Amino acid sequence: MRALEGLDGEVIVSDNASADNSIAYLQPLFPSVHFIVNSTNLGFAKANNQALAHARGEYILFLNPDTLVPEDSFHKCLAFLKQQNNAGGLGIRMLDGRGNFLPESKRAFPSPWVSFRKLSGLAALFPRSGYFNRYALGDLDEKRNHAVDVLAGAFMLIKKELLLQLNGFDEQFFLYGEDIDLSFRIKQAGFQNYYFGETAIIHFKGESSANAELNRIRHFYSAMQLFVQKHYTSGAAKVFAVFLKIAIVVRGLLSALGRLLKPVLLPLSDGLLVWLSLFFVSQSWIVLIRHGKTFGVNPITWLLPSFALLFVVSATVSGLYDKRYKTPKTLAAILFSAIILLAAYSLLPERLRFSRGVILYGTILGGIAVFLFRQLLLQSAQTLFMREENRNGQIVIVADEKEYESGLHLLTVSMNDRQLLGRVSPLPDKASAICAFEELPVLEKKMRIIRIIYCIGRLSLNDAIKQMTLFGKKKPQLLFHYTNSHAMIGAQTIVPDEAIIAMDVHYRISGAYEKRMKRLVDMFFSLLFLLLFPVHFFCHHKPLLLIMNALLVLVGSRTWVGYASSAEDLPVLAKGVISSINPNGLDPNLLAKADRLYARQYDWWNDTGIIVQNYRNLGKH
Repeated sequence: MRALEGLDGEVIVSDNASADNSIAYLQPLFPSVHFIVNSTNLGFAKANNQALAHARGEYILFLNPDTLVPEDSFHKCLAFLKQQNNAGGLGIRMLDGRGNFLPESKRAFPSPWVSFRKLSGLAALFPRSGYFNRYALGDLDEKRNHAVDVLAGAFMLIKKELLLQLNGFDEQFFLYGEDIDLSFRIKQAGFQNYYFGETAIIHFKGESSANAELNRIRHFYSAMQLFVQKHYTSGAAKVFAVFLKIAIVVRGLLSALGRLLKPVLLPLSDGLLVWLSLFFVSQSWIVLIRHGKTFGVNPITWLLPSFALLFVVSATVSGLYDKRYKTPKTLAAILFSAIILLAAYSLLPERLRFSRGVILYGTILGGIAVFLFRQLLLQSAQTLFMREENRNGQIVIVADEKEYESGLHLLTVSMNDRQLLGRVSPLPDKASAICAFEELPVLEKKMRIIRIIYCIGRLSLNDAIKQMTLFGKKKPQLLFHYTNSHAMIGAQTIVPDEAIIAMDVHYRISGAYEKRMKRLVDMFFSLLFLLLFPVHFFCHHKPLLLIMNALLVLVGSRTWVGYASSAEDLPVLAKGVISSINPNGLDPNLLAKADRLYARQYDWWNDTGIIVQNYRNLGKH
């Protein structure tokens, strides 16, 4: 709406059966917007054509909902488009939520040779090459205007007259490819498409399909095949189309195969490293310690592989193969696996024991090899896992004094107010602020700032976008709060007191490792309390209820530490025997806030402390 100021424009929203109650939330706030509410997901092309049928403007802008548009973008884009006599459509420079340029902002058509260079990985190897990375036009300056082939579907500005002439999007395309097809037909009609680099929008890319990766791959390759069948059908192009379709199918199969194999590559490599370590130590032991005398049993055939497999199983249970890597967690998992191996060896029958030293030193060597292998993968930027972000750091709010209060309220709702460093002034006058807006990039380098909240009001989105591109390689998370919007928009969305599902609110307690460790803590204390049941009759005022709770927790119908409130927007937990906070006499909103903090910052060691400290309260109903 801010970007439309000074223009005669209308906004039409076509909703493809969203399930987050966003339409009910938005309609009262924007009575001038025309909402089209579909009961099923009709796909990108058909939903946009629906909106096109209601549009009255001379120019049509197809805009993704996960975008933020600066105040001057529409004015600049329209002015440029009107100056081009042969203009068909216009795309724009797009940045992701941290200020990184999105290369799909400018693209060439996926001709056979262009597609081969992309599908073969050559484009990724030479991203700045106009030859190898022809698909993303790697040699063109992202901040300059260029004639291009393809307009990105996230932002397509086209004359309505031309769209009606071309019958809009081809509704054979459900998701992906429809923007390439429309761009192709614009060029076929004798018009030129342009990339506009003088301004940029923010596109929180991938939010609509982040949880449907397999469907995304399927839709992408189906769209490419449909495009080839439609536009490469005559003469030599037909032959090339066959090769392109083969390449697309092969790439699709490789992607699917990669997804199937990716989860087991690390366990296989770790098992191999541990087996090689045990084998090396066993042979060295025979030569150096036993002076050539072999063991009474042959451990190489099946005992050493069995111990390597046990290492992998133990490491899996302790969280070594979770997607997010953290060095302390890895070291703890390796130590846990080593203890399990030594314990398993001690339980072997006497006739199968060959050398405790081989197991001890072989496991130590294997653990070191596994750890170093992970460090090597991190340095080479492999995607078998991601480094877990350190969430300890500072937060700043860019706002004037009035906007700061609004942003601070939302920050408190989001449970991060303890990390607040202070206010950054959008004005040269930085009274009562930690610094002025222009000084923020310097402050970000000096301090560990992990999140910046831009309050858009006195500060323009245009200025915020210019600044976000100045941050270093490890960029802070960015959130945007529009004055009077009662929301923060970013890769996560914060809307207080409304039934809106946040897109990427990170609750640690819902992670695979944390869920597994919480269950192990529950089982450990349940078994401990059951084994020590006679002690409770002397130390606990409700021993029978404590034992009953231990049985309920052991079978999974209860958990030792649960929520204090009945908040419905938190990850599901079994009913808690106790909670992380004593709920007596506290306001329900404060209890809900404490539960969100517990879920966001969950740590199994913290659960252990809570259980030990509240032993006397573990006999509750």
